[in-house]
Amino acid sequence: MTVVGRVSAKAARRSVDPITSTPTLVTSAAQAVRESIYDGRLGPGARLVEADLAQQLGISRGPLREALHLLGKEGLVVTVPRHSKFVQDVDSRSVDEVYSLRKILEAYAVERVIATAGKDGVNTLRQVLAEMRVAAEAGNRELTARLDVAFHSKLYELAQHSLLERAWYENIAGKLQIVFNATRNADLALKEPVRKHELIVKAIASRNVERAQDLLTRHIDDAWHRAQSTLKNRATREPSPEPRRVTRTSRRVTP
Repeated sequence: MTVVGRVSAKAARRSVDPITSTPTLVTSAAQAVRESIYDGRLGPGARLVEADLAQQLGISRGPLREALHLLGKEGLVVTVPRHSKFVQDVDSRSVDEVYSLRKILEAYAVERVIATAGKDGVNTLRQVLAEMRVAAEAGNRELTARLDVAFHSKLYELAQHSLLERAWYENIAGKLQIVFNATRNADLALKEPVRKHELIVKAIASRNVERAQDLLTRHIDDAWHRAQSTLKNRATREPSPEPRRVTRTSRRVTP
């Protein structure tokens, strides 16, 4: 079973998928909206209209409101006072914050992985990497990006440090996926990130902490420069938007 499944044609026409059988409505609604943010159906800056989302999910607005609150704690959703809730947008500052924090946390994460994970941990990373390689060879930019995040999520999990893992999931992982969605059209050969991750895994397997940390730092710096460059180029191509007016009668969910 792959780490990231394909989105069905029917689901692609919806902003979020309806909830069927789940542990709780709140956690299920949060997962449904989170997945739609991750796969780009709810893009950066998209307005989240509770009435529309609740109808599509097939639940009442109460559980949805709680779910959006949870996603706010993850940094995926922001609230504009007296207006509405929106998917976290991407700008130069948010990119700086995500990637600068990654450099600090992942250097420690990879040190712990080398100290504690063993061969089974390395094989787990190689499995995710293999899926990333297949996606890249197929030219699937979205899936490659999702598996990139999955690789680093697995790195934090293998570090066996609950606070470190929590810092990743609550402060970085979701925002990083949003950055990928906003910059997915960057001119980058998909095999390049695969090659960089292969080198990182090789360094981890050889238990070379300094080499693994150096490769991770360079990988993160390259991604930071690429994201900033893409945002800058997009800003020069696009005209300045008109000030957005949010009205109570508006019920449009931006896909």
